[in-house]
Amino acid sequence: MTTSQFIAGLIGPLFMAIAAFMVFRRDTFLEFAKAAARDKPLIFFAGTVLLVSSLAIVQTHNLWVADWRVIITLFGWLGVLGGIVRIFSPEFAQSIVEKIKPDHPAVLITAAVYFALGAFLTANAHAVL
Repeated sequence: MTTSQFIAGLIGPLFMAIAAFMVFRRDTFLEFAKAAARDKPLIFFAGTVLLVSSLAIVQTHNLWVADWRVIITLFGWLGVLGGIVRIFSPEFAQSIVEKIKPDHPAVLITAAVYFALGAFLTANAHAVL
């Protein structure tokens, strides 16, 4: 198993689980998101966890190649950026969550994208594709 497959095997199922939660427990998902957005220390903590885990991805998998593995690198760098934003500007994270409405199509679209990416990464992790 390559490093790419290992990381894809972690990220893929996580994305699919989050997507399923967003769809099947939509009200609970939005309740959690709004509660978390009101808690600046939690946003800071989430930012530090995201930053550390994303730096681990970038340190072990900074591959800029023209195949599926670049997705992992992009997620690593996006996670670094997201972690930094949460640490230094929790108000920005709060403002985004406050705009989310339970019946907005963006929730289902985001869930569909997460699920598709998760399935794609999981399939590549297990060399199905």
